[in-house]
Amino acid sequence: MENQAVSGLNNSNRQIMTVCGPIPIPSSGVVDAHNHTWIEPVPGVNSDLVLNQPEQIVAEMHEYAQAGGVGIIDCQPGGCGRNALAQRDLMTRSSVFIVAATGFHLPKYYPSSAAIWRMDEQQAYQYFFEELQFGLAETMHLAHPSRAGFIKIACQDTLEKTPEALLRAAAAVSIDTGCAIEIHTEKGAAMDRIADYFDRQGVNLECLVLCHVDKRPDFEMHAALVQAGVMLEYDTFFRLKYRPDENLWPLLERMLANGFADRLALATDMAEPASWKTLGGGPGLAALALDVRTRLNLLGIPPAEIDSLTGLNISGRIARPLANSTHTL
Repeated sequence: MENQAVSGLNNSNRQIMTVCGPIPIPSSGVVDAHNHTWIEPVPGVNSDLVLNQPEQIVAEMHEYAQAGGVGIIDCQPGGCGRNALAQRDLMTRSSVFIVAATGFHLPKYYPSSAAIWRMDEQQAYQYFFEELQFGLAETMHLAHPSRAGFIKIACQDTLEKTPEALLRAAAAVSIDTGCAIEIHTEKGAAMDRIADYFDRQGVNLECLVLCHVDKRPDFEMHAALVQAGVMLEYDTFFRLKYRPDENLWPLLERMLANGFADRLALATDMAEPASWKTLGGGPGLAALALDVRTRLNLLGIPPAEIDSLTGLNISGRIARPLANSTHTL
């Protein structure tokens, strides 16, 4: 994996595709780089990861907006609880933009009959491509379907356990559309091999976001990845079992001290209802805009870097060429 230019993608012809249509890349405001706004119960799947109480979710999104939040990157792909119709309603009612994902998650979040695991590379390519370019499956009956804004994929603890047909399809679609790929890692496992794999497939590493990697606070590896062009997403600020004061915060401070503020994206990944203030008494959506930014400020991090970490970086990376997209909903 060779270092790529780190000047950033050209934003002049790129926009963010939200569930309500394309918008310009915001110049300010907090954007949660990896979160979940709505998760339907999935038949046959025993999971506590259900977010389907619209009034509480909207109320919390209003609190997020009042704290400075302008957007959320929703990382729930189709087939395992995504509902873009609900996401459209949440965005309309809250004024917080939501970017939906195509792609695939871990097998445990799907019913055993899920079609995604039977797809070959061509079928998966068509599925991802159509959701990005034409519309998400559950909205295709609408006059203006909601489109995915990026690809979310999930790698298991080794690449060998992850279906290569799906990996190759995601790579090919990213190359053809210029869209970003957010990649779930198992606590940072195989993060270097994942980046190398997509590099060998021909994907621009400035389209990659490796997620949950603060659970593996290996500074040398993180530094090498960002220097190659990869963006790293950190999200364990409020997950005490991962000891953020011992792991995440020292790693983040060291990365910033070495000049990598433009290659990191901060998030809260609140798939569990207990993490939401209105649903379970947790820190809530606004905690990124309030608590995390406050601590960064107390550490003496320059305001411009704080803005980059908490919104501008992920906004620039998730944006993609949308020359043929002129309508909004």
